[in-house]
Amino acid sequence: MSNDSMLDMFIYENAQLTEQLEEVLMQGEKAGAFNNEHINEIFRIMHTIKGSAAMMDFNNTASLGHAVEDMFFYIREHQDRQYDWTTIADICLESADFFKQEAAKISMGEPLTEKPDDLVARIKEYMVVLTGGAPAAPPAASEAPPPAAVSALPAEASGSLNKYHLHLFFDEGCKMENIRSFQFSNNLQELSTSLVSKPDELLEDCSDEIAANGVQFFIETPLPIATFQKLIAETMFLRDSTVKPVDANPFAAPAESVAAESAIVPEPTAAAAPVSAPAVTQAAAPAPVADGEARPAEAKQTFISVSVDKLDKLMDLVGELLTSVSMVVRNSDLVGLKLENFEKAASLLQKNTSEMQDLIMSVRMIPISSTFHKMHRIVRDVSKKLSKDVEFVILGEETEVDKNIIDSLSDPLMHIVRNSVDHGLEDTREERVAAGKKPMGRVTLEARNSGSDVIITASDDGKGLDRKKILAKAARTGMLTKHEEEYTDREVYQLILLPGFSTNENVTELSGRGVGMDVVKKNIEKVGGTIALESTPGEGMSVVIRIPLTLAIMASIEVVVGKNTYLVPTLNIREAFKPKNEDIIIDPDGREMVLFRGECYTIIRLHQLFSVETEIVDFEKGILIMVEDEGQMVGLFADRLVSEQSVVVKPIPPFISKHIGQIHGISGCTILGNGAISLIIDVKSLTQQD
Repeated sequence: MSNDSMLDMFIYENAQLTEQLEEVLMQGEKAGAFNNEHINEIFRIMHTIKGSAAMMDFNNTASLGHAVEDMFFYIREHQDRQYDWTTIADICLESADFFKQEAAKISMGEPLTEKPDDLVARIKEYMVVLTGGAPAAPPAASEAPPPAAVSALPAEASGSLNKYHLHLFFDEGCKMENIRSFQFSNNLQELSTSLVSKPDELLEDCSDEIAANGVQFFIETPLPIATFQKLIAETMFLRDSTVKPVDANPFAAPAESVAAESAIVPEPTAAAAPVSAPAVTQAAAPAPVADGEARPAEAKQTFISVSVDKLDKLMDLVGELLTSVSMVVRNSDLVGLKLENFEKAASLLQKNTSEMQDLIMSVRMIPISSTFHKMHRIVRDVSKKLSKDVEFVILGEETEVDKNIIDSLSDPLMHIVRNSVDHGLEDTREERVAAGKKPMGRVTLEARNSGSDVIITASDDGKGLDRKKILAKAARTGMLTKHEEEYTDREVYQLILLPGFSTNENVTELSGRGVGMDVVKKNIEKVGGTIALESTPGEGMSVVIRIPLTLAIMASIEVVVGKNTYLVPTLNIREAFKPKNEDIIIDPDGREMVLFRGECYTIIRLHQLFSVETEIVDFEKGILIMVEDEGQMVGLFADRLVSEQSVVVKPIPPFISKHIGQIHGISGCTILGNGAISLIIDVKSLTQQD
């Protein structure tokens, strides 16, 4: 395995383990104490982070992991004592932040932090408090961090050397089996007077061999078998293992191999019972058998890790396939022909292609829970800094969204949740009680499906938005474009999303600089979403985000204007109807408007906007499509609707953008089934032009 692959795997596993660490810490702190399961899980995570970092020669991460591991080893061995769990959680969360920062530096090729001395020193000082005396002397600065789990093993010796045969099987698809075996070998080296492995050169390319047959060790040691059972139990990514006493080295020579294997105790005693897989393993595989024997059927892993880049390319290919199928089925050469066999084959092709599209899209979909649970940390840190009591509630975390969209949601949600705790909730418990509310504030994050979209709502039960204060601030900064009385509540709340807007008079570490919500809006728009603010004074506010399930393929309605075809995103369409001339109003500025559900909205004639010739100019002969973006609605007048289509969105070609610039009202293009290029209408620019 190349160094780059090993580094990628290290970064990936570090991110996964750090997320697990934060989740366990949040659970324990919420419960008010860490139970045995929490403590063991944290110990295992730190054990793996430390070992992997030491193996990759990232000694700064390894030394910090070692310090945290030592702390939890002590806690695990003395669970009958009372601990300051808040302080312990603070230390561990700061350590998690350090791990993430170092992983980010590694991935970007930046210089690493030399040593996390301050944090390690704090942990050692706290260990003095825990133990009631000075902790064990640390290794010299020039020494490498101790191998994983060595510090956690008992130092009992039986006086004579014992011989053991260890056989380990890793989880299918865990990758880097040879490196994991090498790491385990390093741990054994510290506990053994003699060590032999099979395969013998673990750093060579033997991952496939270990994945198929496992890795075996023969050791001579004064330590009891329980020591190695404990070491195995603390090793992650194992699906099965055995530790057995033997009389001789089973790998000494080919001729001696059979005899040595026969010396293995056939019926293991209680001390030699197979070590069960770690707690993270869902189910143990059948026990391994000796070489040459028939291996029983094993449960196969039902999932694998796949590069997101490969999924992106696959989705692009499926999109092109959809276009190709449409070009074949709707070929103009076939117009008027009755080809029964062709139509059957084409129908089957469309069905299979559609199912393939749905399947590929589902592969890219992951639960939004991974992003939602990260917000626990934000709520915890901000509420602690502001001395607010906050209950954080998550609903609909199983809702699935495209992986690329989820990656873009983390920062916007972080800003929104932080603002809910900082701005939304009352400053004190007394203020909430005086308002007839519970002393503890509540912040809720909810996700739900709505057709081809996902709606995410972040709400709080705080003070709500102050219309007068928002308008006063907007007036002072020159943001108002009409009289204050003409603004609806919804329009007033949307002012918060403008760049530079902030109602905080004082700049703090958390807020008041006028940046944040406008960045949130831009990030949401980048993934094709919309954001709206809702509020009830005195009861709280909500931020509602509507995003598409996926960016790769867009649901749209095909409309015709003259001889041209345009696509309108289904996400923005509210209704389409044939208007009556008596419903059309001309305002004092000469603009055409339509009376729709008791409100007047501007009409945009698409043939005039794009300078297209058409015979349909009478409203009663065409179609009016009501589209909305961020609460602003307009009517688009076209000749007729054709059909609903799922299309692959493509940007405007660079040579056009370079010479013509951004085309007003157009956001992109696509290729239709007949091979023609169709432009995609930019609803946002049309609704905001007023």
